[in-house]
This record gives sequence, structure tokens and C-alpha cells, in this order.
Amino acid sequence: MDKLNLNSITTNAFIKMHELDQKFIGSPDYMGLAYFWSYEYRHYLRDASIEERRLVHNNFLNYGLTLEDASEKHFTIIKKILKTI
Repeated sequence: MDKLNLNSITTNAFIKMHELDQKFIGSPDYMGLAYFWSYEYRHYLRDASIEERRLVHNNFLNYGLTLEDASEKHFTIIKKILKTI
């Protein structure tokens, strides 16, 4: 699958995609645009790439973790995927 280039879409298109992605939080269809994480992880995931956000999101789901919670397991997954922490 090609990577999404957000520089090539209009602001209105991005807003619509973001609104749609909010509905996909918690499902395999999550695109990586909307925020799903605990406030505790905002500094790490806010600046993460779309791909990294999707990986974190999907790993949380695969491990049966609640998306909006914070735990050592959540943070371990974030560190493993972002590799810059």
C-alpha cells in the first residue's frame, strides 16, 4: 500500500478524513490520523508518524489493552515502535 501524503490533500479533505478516522478508533480500519491514546503519552504519539500511530494502535488491540489507559505494557509497546524514546 502506498503511504498517504497529507501534503497533497486539501485542508477540508484532511478534516473529513480525521472525522472518519475518529470513528475507526478501536478497529483494524484506524488510519493513524485521530488521537486515541492516554494523555500520559501525548508527547510521544502526537509527533509520531501515521504508520507509527497505526502500529501502536494495532499492537494495543492485539494485546487486549484499552486504548485510553496507561500502563507499563502500553509504554513498552510505544518505546518498541517509536525507537526514539
